[in-house]
Amino acid sequence: MINNLVSIIIPTFNRANLINETLSSIIAQTYTNWECIVVDDGSTDETKNVVNNFIKIDNRIKLYDRPKSRLKGANACRNYGFEKSVGEYIQWFDSDDYMDKDKLKLKVEVLKKNNVDFVVCEGIEFKGEFSNIINKWNKIYSTFDTVFEDHITGKVNFHTNGPLFKRTFLVKDKLFDELLQRKQEWEFFTRLLSRSINFKPIYIPLYYFRSHDNSINGKNSLNTLKSRIKSNQLVYKLVESFFKEEKLAYLNRHFLNKYIFLFKIAVKSKKINLIYFASKALISHLKLKGLLFALFRLLKKPHILKNIFKK
Repeated sequence: MINNLVSIIIPTFNRANLINETLSSIIAQTYTNWECIVVDDGSTDETKNVVNNFIKIDNRIKLYDRPKSRLKGANACRNYGFEKSVGEYIQWFDSDDYMDKDKLKLKVEVLKKNNVDFVVCEGIEFKGEFSNIINKWNKIYSTFDTVFEDHITGKVNFHTNGPLFKRTFLVKDKLFDELLQRKQEWEFFTRLLSRSINFKPIYIPLYYFRSHDNSINGKNSLNTLKSRIKSNQLVYKLVESFFKEEKLAYLNRHFLNKYIFLFKIAVKSKKINLIYFASKALISHLKLKGLLFALFRLLKKPHILKNIFKK
């Protein structure tokens, strides 16, 4: 571990047309003690050539291929990048987003002055030009008494680009779940917050999140739906062991609504495999008698369910 060094870890896949802006924003940082580790997930375009051109300009940038022994996906790339990093501080970032020039400087200052495990900033979601703002992600903090609960229910948002972590905090837990394709950030931060809410917020947007049609998140395929359900199951298992009975009853209703939402997505898709998997997950979570009656009332479309269960 190298003191005061920030390790910026970026997974990438077919981002030849965008990663140049990301890397340019990193080179422009006013805090200069950093390394940037780019992990390629098997790009078939010119992404690696673009990165190699930046390496010729700045040797603080390094490029690795995701090992073939690791599962394909951004999570495996993030974890592998962490294994290759040597910095005292860890900043995960995405290959289609953009850093404010003072992002690292302000965060490192906070970590050095405060005895906290990580610092998190606000962000801005944009589409096309930076001026075309879609959303401001400023829900990073409520009160420390309820921040864990508020994160679970979505009142507080943590995104991969937002936090700068102390390495010593991260090594105490497993990192991103490489089996998850969706909701991996939510599951990851749930685990971290269950262990520590010792963080410091910065109420300034210091990164720009690009919204576009070619998002890695993808559509609601069977794999992504399974991933969302699996994330729910992992988080709820942690919730069950963390909260007392009264609070757990409230959170149970929240999770029930999430499963119903995913079931509606499956029904809307008209794909039998999606409907079957979402139904199975909902039934498993509900564990109540009169399941069909409850679903009929909640979905308000009993004829859909009747047709499904006739098949």
